[in-house]
Amino acid sequence: MAFYADKDYTVDETVLAAAQKVMEGHLGLHWYEAKTERIAGRASDPRRGLTYQDLDVGSYGYTNIPEDVRTSQSMVSRGSEKVGKLPDMGYVVNRKSDVWSDNVAELYEEDKARRWVPATDIPWNELHPRTIAPELEMACAQLYTFLQECQIVSMDFPSKWVALINQDFLEQKSWMCAQMLDASRLFEVFRKRALYGGAGLGRASVTAEQGLKEWLWADQFPQGSVSINLSLAGFLLVVYRQVAAFAPTRVDRAIMRYAMQDAGRQTAYGLGQLRYHLKHRPLEASAMEGYLDHTEHALLGLIGSPELLEPMIIICGGGLEKAQVDKGRIATGKFIRLVVREYLERIAAAGLAGHAGRSRIPAMIDRISASA
Repeated sequence: MAFYADKDYTVDETVLAAAQKVMEGHLGLHWYEAKTERIAGRASDPRRGLTYQDLDVGSYGYTNIPEDVRTSQSMVSRGSEKVGKLPDMGYVVNRKSDVWSDNVAELYEEDKARRWVPATDIPWNELHPRTIAPELEMACAQLYTFLQECQIVSMDFPSKWVALINQDFLEQKSWMCAQMLDASRLFEVFRKRALYGGAGLGRASVTAEQGLKEWLWADQFPQGSVSINLSLAGFLLVVYRQVAAFAPTRVDRAIMRYAMQDAGRQTAYGLGQLRYHLKHRPLEASAMEGYLDHTEHALLGLIGSPELLEPMIIICGGGLEKAQVDKGRIATGKFIRLVVREYLERIAAAGLAGHAGRSRIPAMIDRISASA
């Protein structure tokens, strides 16, 4: 829906005359009288530099943001003086407990400090056609195709919500922009790896994409966050660790090392956000349990996808010979069980300690991994 400013400034003589007056040297300096705090931000650790934590002071800080932001609906930066008819941005997320995590400012600073570049930080020249067996290269191409599907959703979720979140939560919005950059960087490196090895892209996963879409389009941010930032990111973190342990090339190990650090931050936020939400709104625990009851089946769609399991078995076993497949099945069975164990542990650590007893996923995983 389009928005039109109160005036067309090209025909507003008041605006044009005021600008001309200033350019003639007649400065009004009304902004000198802004009723805002006077502070001097200083880095607590010069080696680390000036961070958002250092600016957590008075009206400029994030510690004292109220639970319900009622008086700020414009794009004005927190702590500025609000004068005149500022536009209403139509924010729909105005409760701190809907989005906040106590570690969000630290995660944003860490994200910037640990940036990496897929084009130059990966030793691509060590990877050439026929460096590894064709079946291993095909398995890698399929795995990296699957991971691209996951990263698209990891990128789309924060981009879907960031414009709907109140500007007073500026550290949160900064972190979400960093999340988008992380996801786009991982998408880039996964795509480059699949295409650089000579096998091309593999096949999309219907079960994974159906589940990912259900998670992406959650009605409320806390529900979507637990799915994308905790369930999906936690799942991917285990995938990255598994592939790093059995990686067929140094290139794959390097990719997974960077992927683990990015997924680790996302998981830390997801756990912190759910914990903050439940701590400040304990009556929402039942609703969150119900949401998980209805949507965590998507985790099974990811774990049970042949487009993931088969390349994982080949990579973990080292090939397609029977002994290699058997070795790969055992390792992949452990991977599957670890995904579910860590998922339930994180949910419990966030405040839903009883969820493991009602989840349908463990029984399904026992059935899948029984023969491994």
